[in-house]
Amino acid sequence: MAEVGKNIKKIRKEKNLTQDDLAERLYCTRQTISNYENGKSEPNIALLVEIAKVLEVEVNDLIYGPKKKENRRGQKIRSAAAFAAACTLLVAIEILTPFAKQYGWKNFEIAPLYLLRYVLRPLVLALFGWGIAEAAEAFAGIRLWEGRTERTVKAVRIVFCIAAVILTAFAVLALWTAVDLTYIWWLSERMLRVQGSFDSSAVPHLMPGQLQNLFLRLNVFGRLGGGALFLGAALGFCNVKKEVR
Repeated sequence: MAEVGKNIKKIRKEKNLTQDDLAERLYCTRQTISNYENGKSEPNIALLVEIAKVLEVEVNDLIYGPKKKENRRGQKIRSAAAFAAACTLLVAIEILTPFAKQYGWKNFEIAPLYLLRYVLRPLVLALFGWGIAEAAEAFAGIRLWEGRTERTVKAVRIVFCIAAVILTAFAVLALWTAVDLTYIWWLSERMLRVQGSFDSSAVPHLMPGQLQNLFLRLNVFGRLGGGALFLGAALGFCNVKKEVR
């Protein structure tokens, strides 16, 4: 409880109150306040509540110490930078996607389209979601999970971790598929130049058939919910990590 006395003294001085002023408002002697602040005696819970009311703070501030003022300037800069970067990248992806489609139709090479749509886009949406969470807290003081119990926080973290693992696996498979398709395209071009023909069944894939089937199944999931879940996961992680004391 010695820390309580130090906190009382610190907050009292911040309020520009003397020991006599505080004692007068609490209807006790100055020596009583001095004993509390020096750790010679301990105020009971009821008196702590009264001291908190007089000093216009919360009881937790007397027990644990006053809350540190958060510097939101850096957070505002981070959120603005995340928004700017995400918006720029999203615009770039949308502009490049039609060209990637045309390139794929012309050259039978869809690896660039896979990279844009299934690797870069979800990651940029995650950055966008992180920017939303940072901006919500920095500019409006919103913390989605503040005040929740530890069990709730853990449950939410598990849900977002599962979503992040699934989507990360999808991004890895998409990247692997893009590399595999690029390899097949390069090998087919080489076989056409050397042999004058190309047999796709004779070409060894870098990606096993089972993983190809898994990617095709996840393809619909990633197209419909990948971006949204990446956005939600980033938003959730950013707020869940800020637990209440």
